[in-house]
Amino acid sequence: MALSFFTKQKQDESLVLLVDIGSASVGGALVKIEKGSAPHILVTVRENISFQDALSPARFLVAMNRSLDKVLKTMQIKTNPVGLSQATKPTGLPAHIFCTLSSPWFILKSRHLRIAHQEEFEVTERILDEFINEDIALLKEELKETLPPKDVKIIEKKIVQIKLNGYEVRNPYGQKTSRIELSMIVGVSSGKVVESIERKLSNFFHVKSVHFGAFPIAAFSAIRDIFPNEKNFLFIDITGEATDVSLVSNDILAGTVAFSRGKNFFIREISTQLHTVHEEAATLFAMFLRDELDAVQHSKIAAIVAHTEDEWLMRFKKAIGILKGNGMLPFKVFFTADADIAPMLSRLIGTTKLELLKAASLDVQYLDQHIVAKFVSFEAEVTRDPFIVVEALLTEKLFKQHT
Repeated sequence: MALSFFTKQKQDESLVLLVDIGSASVGGALVKIEKGSAPHILVTVRENISFQDALSPARFLVAMNRSLDKVLKTMQIKTNPVGLSQATKPTGLPAHIFCTLSSPWFILKSRHLRIAHQEEFEVTERILDEFINEDIALLKEELKETLPPKDVKIIEKKIVQIKLNGYEVRNPYGQKTSRIELSMIVGVSSGKVVESIERKLSNFFHVKSVHFGAFPIAAFSAIRDIFPNEKNFLFIDITGEATDVSLVSNDILAGTVAFSRGKNFFIREISTQLHTVHEEAATLFAMFLRDELDAVQHSKIAAIVAHTEDEWLMRFKKAIGILKGNGMLPFKVFFTADADIAPMLSRLIGTTKLELLKAASLDVQYLDQHIVAKFVSFEAEVTRDPFIVVEALLTEKLFKQHT
């Protein structure tokens, strides 16, 4: 339950609690968002999700909730106004929560819808809502092999393009047309997962609103703001248990494909091949990445990693093959991952893409904290968490749209 020093505080409309739920860790941050200034990150915290020797959805959800519980408890303590500097001391509790999910906690689907009538009609919000809701009902049916329709929770609906009679428009309402074409991204999660997160949040913070979103959409928005000239690119998010590959074509998020291979896949393979516990495998992998192993150990781990890279690359190629149908493959690639594995993944991504694009040169860019942190400010000694920064940039945009 909430700590006693919060009982007399009022909610501060400029304070937002960010919650980042990944497949290997859960992060939290308190961010101050005000017009005319960059988001100011006051507090950050991150807790690892306990390593799963064998992935079980039920056990994985329990492990994630344990880490979320620790993050929220720590955030309660760290957001105590006594612990912050006088200049940035919040006047009360956060009024809003933005919770961002990474794989495997969401499914992202691109939808392309079309309405055509013989006679012109006026575009209204009601017409578009009915049209979108009909498509979401179809989407739930399409996903029934993955999620029972009753467990489907829509966490995000983002219209990325609207065309009237073949011409793109920003605001379609009130205009007359005989044909609407609509491109949309729909973020889906499990109702059980979302409800379990909401229960945890309500145990610690009582806020006016809780917004859920998918990390690829946050990254897409941040990349467009940071690199405004990039209209075509791939974005790859490599987490502990999964990899998301997103294609941006003509400044539109055209599609996302996920596969269940991430950093922990390498650790599991080392653990299996060497018949050792995952803690030791994780240590050996970390030492391998830092080039700290002796010659014999390095040779053993290198052989296992090379085999595991082949498996990751095979799945990555399949994802690229699926996305290729949504638009021309670009030469620019952005990716996020833990800093220690980033150099290895940068090499892998570059090699794979070279093959797929017939030896064309690629520009692979790791979105590290040095790049993304230029667009926010930090309280003294706060950890520069690049995932939190990406989410803060989208939160600022959404926050200001509704204030």
